[in-house]
Amino acid sequence: MTSPSFAFVPRNISKGGKQQGTCAQVPSSESSHSLKPTPAIERKSAYPGPSGSDKGKQKVSELPAKPVYNEKDISILVVLAFSDYALWLDSDLRRKTEESLQGEEQDAGFLPLSYLMRRAFGRENLGQDYMPTEANVVKAIRAYAGDVLEVRMLVSTPSASGWYPSWKPERGSVGGYEVRRKDWTTLLDNATREFTRGQWDNRTIYMENIPAQYHTIPGIIRFAQGLLSHSSCLVPIQNVTLPPHHLDKAEDRPKCKGFALITLSNAELCQMFLESWPWTRLFQPESDDFDLAEGNLETKEASKFGFRTLPKARWDKLNEEYLAYRQKLISELADANEAPDTSPDSDVRDVVDDVLEDTPAPPRSVTTMYSPYPFGCLVFARNLHLETNKTTLRALFCTAFESSLVDPAGIDYVDFNKGMDSCYLRLASPEHGRVLVDRFSSHPVVQSHGLDDIGKTPEASQKAITTEIIEGKKEEVYWEKVPEKVRRQAVEKAVKAFNGKQSSTSVHTAPEHSEEGRPRKKRNRS
Repeated sequence: MTSPSFAFVPRNISKGGKQQGTCAQVPSSESSHSLKPTPAIERKSAYPGPSGSDKGKQKVSELPAKPVYNEKDISILVVLAFSDYALWLDSDLRRKTEESLQGEEQDAGFLPLSYLMRRAFGRENLGQDYMPTEANVVKAIRAYAGDVLEVRMLVSTPSASGWYPSWKPERGSVGGYEVRRKDWTTLLDNATREFTRGQWDNRTIYMENIPAQYHTIPGIIRFAQGLLSHSSCLVPIQNVTLPPHHLDKAEDRPKCKGFALITLSNAELCQMFLESWPWTRLFQPESDDFDLAEGNLETKEASKFGFRTLPKARWDKLNEEYLAYRQKLISELADANEAPDTSPDSDVRDVVDDVLEDTPAPPRSVTTMYSPYPFGCLVFARNLHLETNKTTLRALFCTAFESSLVDPAGIDYVDFNKGMDSCYLRLASPEHGRVLVDRFSSHPVVQSHGLDDIGKTPEASQKAITTEIIEGKKEEVYWEKVPEKVRRQAVEKAVKAFNGKQSSTSVHTAPEHSEEGRPRKKRNRS
C-alpha cells in the first residue's frame, strides 16, 4: 500500500478555510489536479498587503501611480514641441535647429531628445516622478509619430574627463537619443519662418464646449484630429492655448474649462471647422442623428456637448466687449456706493434749517426683542487709508463720541479687511450712528498714515472720510450674513440702550409723589 501524496496547501488558505481544532483532509487524486491559486492569492503576491491576522487594523497599500500620459499623448506633446509654430515662437529652439542643419547630412537636423522633452513637458509642470523616460518617449514616437519624427540612438565613447568628479554633468550627457523632423531638408525654406503674429492669428480658432474627457492639451489635439480624420495633413494642430482666468497668477498653469484657442497648419483647416461646427447652429432632433452614427467617436461627442467654433479675430472682439462690460458694471457699483455731492448754498441751507426745526422727525423703525436685526445701527465708511487696521479705525471713530452724551464705547464691531479703503461699523444704538455721521460730516478728516487714529484736515487733492447710515434693503442683506447669535446680541444691546434712554427721561418728568419715584422697600429676611 503506497502512502498518499500530500498536496501543498498554502498556509493562508488552510487557516482561512478550516476552523480551529479540525484536521485538514487530504485531497483525493481526482481533485488534486484542480487545486489552483485563487485570484486573492494572485492579487496578494502582486500587491503586498497586510496578513490575514491584521485584517481591518491597517489599510491596504495603494496601487502604484499610473503615468500621467499614455504613449499616444506623449507622442502628441513631442510633435507639438517641434512644430512650425514652436520653431517660430521659441528663438532658442529655432537657433539650435538652424545650427544643427549646418552639419553633415547624417547629423543635420538632429536635436537631443532630452532638450525637446524639456520643452514638451515643461509647461505641463510635471514632477520628476511623473516625467517619462527617454526610452518611453522613443517608444511612443516610433509607435505613433514615426511619419513625422525620426529617432536615433547616440552611441559615443566616454571621454577620459568623464572619470573625474568635476566632469560629472558632462559624463551624464554622453549617449542618449536624438530626434529630427522627417522634413528637415525643407525647414530652412519653410514659409512659416517669416510669419507674423497676425498670420498665425488668421489660422487660429476658438473652440468651446469641448467634451469633458478631452480637457487636456493632448486630449484637445486628439479630439481635433478626430474631427479632421479625412485630412491628409501630418501635423494639423500647431499649438493649443488655454486662456487663463483673470485671477490666475503668472506662474499658475491654466486649466482647461471646456474652451481653448487652436492654431492650425493652414486656413483650409480653419474653414473646415468653422463650416462644420459654426458658432450658431440649428438644433437637430435625435431622429436626425443617423448620419452621426456613421461617424467616429469625436463627432458624436462634439454633437452631444454642443461643440462650436469661432475665428480668433471674432473672439478677440467679443472678449474686448466682455471686458468693457465688466468694467462698466464695476464702475456702476462703485458710483452707487459713493454719496452724491448735494451741498446747497448758504442761503438755501438757512431756509431749510428753519423749516426743519418746525417739522417733526419722520417715524423710524424701532428695534424690539422680536426684530431680526438692530435698525439704524450700521454705518458704512470709505476713503480710509489702505494700510490701516481695525484697532486704529475703532479709536478714530470713537473720537466722534467724546463731546456727546452717548456712551463713548458705542462701536460694537469694525467689519474691515486689510488693504481695503472702506469698512462697516456696527454700533450699539441708532443714536451712536447719527452722532458719528454728524461728527464726520461737520469735521471732515483724512488719515495721514495707516496708524493715524486722530485724523487731520484734508488737503484740496485728498478725499475726506465719509460715513453714511445703511438702511433698507442694503441693511437687511448685510445682517443676513451675520451669524444669528451675533444678531441677537446686537438686538438686545440696542433694546437696552433704547429702554435706558426712556427710563432716564421718565425719571426727570415723573410726578414728585408717584409710586414709581419711591424707592422700593427691602424685604426683611430675618
